[in-house]
Amino acid sequence: MDKTNTWLFIIGSSPYVHELPSDPAIDATMAASAFGQNASVLFTGEGCHYLNQDISPPGDQADLRKLLKSLPLYDIDHLYVGSNEPIADTNFVDLPVTCLEPSDIASLISNASHVVTFT
Repeated sequence: MDKTNTWLFIIGSSPYVHELPSDPAIDATMAASAFGQNASVLFTGEGCHYLNQDISPPGDQADLRKLLKSLPLYDIDHLYVGSNEPIADTNFVDLPVTCLEPSDIASLISNASHVVTFT
């Protein structure tokens, strides 16, 4: 029996709004992958601000740009954004971000074993 599942993390909330030292959405994504699960990330709405390279962390929060750069170390190579989302650059810190049409997003969601949404 295959113990690897496909996890899709949908991040729809702005970064740095939770006032925690780290980011729950990115932490969960990295944890799933660290335990041998296939994980990918879809940024939607306010979550697209994670891809803004000019946003710096407030106070003592972790720099999400550094965390996102480390995703390939966790074998997380699939970052997605909806084609209707207003992002300036789909090549975020050397991580390619694939733009998907709404029908492709629906397929991505339906093909995932688990979908976790952060809103």
